[in-house]
Amino acid sequence: MQNPMTPLKLGLVLVTLAVPAFSQSGFQSINLAGTVVADNKTGLSYEARGCITGLSHAAVKSSKATAGQMLVELDDRAATLAVKSAGARVSDLQAAAEESEFAITVANANVARVKEEQDFVDREFERTRVLFQRGLVNETALETAERRKLDATFTVDRTEEALERAVSARSRADIALEIGQLEVQARELDLEALTVRAPFDGVLLNFEANIGDCVSAGSLAAQIYAPDEKSVETFVFVDQLVDTASGGVVVGNPVNVVRINGQTCAGIFSLVGTEANLESQNVKTTIELDAACATTLFLNEAVGIETLPASG
Repeated sequence: MQNPMTPLKLGLVLVTLAVPAFSQSGFQSINLAGTVVADNKTGLSYEARGCITGLSHAAVKSSKATAGQMLVELDDRAATLAVKSAGARVSDLQAAAEESEFAITVANANVARVKEEQDFVDREFERTRVLFQRGLVNETALETAERRKLDATFTVDRTEEALERAVSARSRADIALEIGQLEVQARELDLEALTVRAPFDGVLLNFEANIGDCVSAGSLAAQIYAPDEKSVETFVFVDQLVDTASGGVVVGNPVNVVRINGQTCAGIFSLVGTEANLESQNVKTTIELDAACATTLFLNEAVGIETLPASG
């Protein structure tokens, strides 16, 4: 008769044999599926409304752009005229500021001249006063000298006030000139806003502009991403994250990203989410790709992922 305990013993034997195999390796590779995404994808929007008058045909054909390259130009006739008008206004204000500076120079010269006259009148008054004290001139002569002294003092006061007004006028002229220069900068910014340029070297997406199209401010002109800055997004079951040492799903751990054609790219876990989906019990995970290999992968390409044991 067969011993009823035999299956149980066999089962125990199997479990016992499996445990040492797991303990010796200490790591069980996990195979995942992921999608290639761009790390640095930016939307290029129109900053002003208008109609397209210029277009980079090279960018349209190749879907590639370099940093600072003109992609789209809107009608800039009105903006160009505004810049020229603001520049002419600045020239006028500059001339006014120079005239104010000349007025200050003239006022300073007048102050110096009347002060010299005042010194001469003061000395003449002192001589007349001494002669009057000695009885050599009468009181009328002294009063006349004193009147000239007062007139010279009043003249100095008036010229100094004129100098202050000239200085104040120069300050106002400088302020007006600065405002005019700021206006030029504002009009230049308005003009620059009519051109859409690539912010960095990259690949263009949804770049479908055409000459003659009219656009509104804020509408999307295209998207651009850096081809060497790509990641792979995948999802890991919660139970695969419980034993991080065995599965290797830890930030900084290496992985192999495998394409359908067999090409393998190196990568590392750069982000492991902290919130699981309630229904699927999946956690979003991001893998940073090696820059040299990232350029060969297509955006939104489906790839396989093989976790590797931590290096060192």
